[in-house]
Amino acid sequence: MLCRDCNQTSGDGATCTSCKKDLCFSCANLTERGYRNLGTERRAAWKCPKCRISSPKVQSSALHKKESSIEDVLGVLDTMAKKLDVLPQLMSDVNDMKTKMDDVVKSCEFACHKVDEFEAKLSGVCDQLASLEAAKATITALQSAVDSLQHEHNEKDQWSRLNNVEIKGVPMKNNENLFKIVESLSGHVGFPIEKSQINFVTRVPVYNSKEKSILIGFVNRYAKEDFVAAGRAKKDLKACDIGYSNCEHRVYFNDHLSPGNKRLLSRVKEFAREKNFRYVWVKHAKIHVRKNDGSPAIVVKSVEGLNKLQ
Repeated sequence: MLCRDCNQTSGDGATCTSCKKDLCFSCANLTERGYRNLGTERRAAWKCPKCRISSPKVQSSALHKKESSIEDVLGVLDTMAKKLDVLPQLMSDVNDMKTKMDDVVKSCEFACHKVDEFEAKLSGVCDQLASLEAAKATITALQSAVDSLQHEHNEKDQWSRLNNVEIKGVPMKNNENLFKIVESLSGHVGFPIEKSQINFVTRVPVYNSKEKSILIGFVNRYAKEDFVAAGRAKKDLKACDIGYSNCEHRVYFNDHLSPGNKRLLSRVKEFAREKNFRYVWVKHAKIHVRKNDGSPAIVVKSVEGLNKLQ
């Protein structure tokens, strides 16, 4: 169609019902959508701007107001349509958010499942810990009982050795006569011994040494104690004094300690070196320590007692 005002040919436009002329939508001050939305009756009554101006005042004003209202509504609708153009994108964004929320929910469910597993394992660990605590209490009680039995056994073992004297520093000889050696020792220390006072004489191994000590078992404890006291008083007695030529080993007279007390004596000596205790000695088969000349003597009966001296 040929527009009356711009003389341009266009595919479609509006026809004025008054002058019967065709106008393009631009010259008719219309949008194509607005014109379509007028409906059949209003399109049949539509007039171009020039014909509206030439119409009576009241009628033109009313019509202009009506057309302006329509234009406003159409403008609002067009604005809304433009705003609705972003709706697909919004829907896509919402769907993306929903997908992400689904992932978050799955992650939360997985985390909750892991927490449940952890709680179950923690409960199992707590049960095991309770069992261990109970076992620990049982072990402590058993250890206490074992310590008590060991102490009792050591006391009995030591009691059975109270009449024995262990002599160190006397070398071994082939075909030696231990009774003769004991007689010689007793003569040098000034405490003669009769055979009737001796229960037995033998050699016993020395820990971590190839030498063997002489072990004398007395018939009574009093004779044993007097013999040990006399031997210790003779501090310069050497093996060469009783017939072992060229042997300058000093001869020691000791109580015959039980294996447990021998181990304890080694610990006490080590402790004395570390803590600067000057004196360690054994008397009547009991281990004594003293810090210095002015401090009291302390009897050590066990490792626990030794630890209390820290």
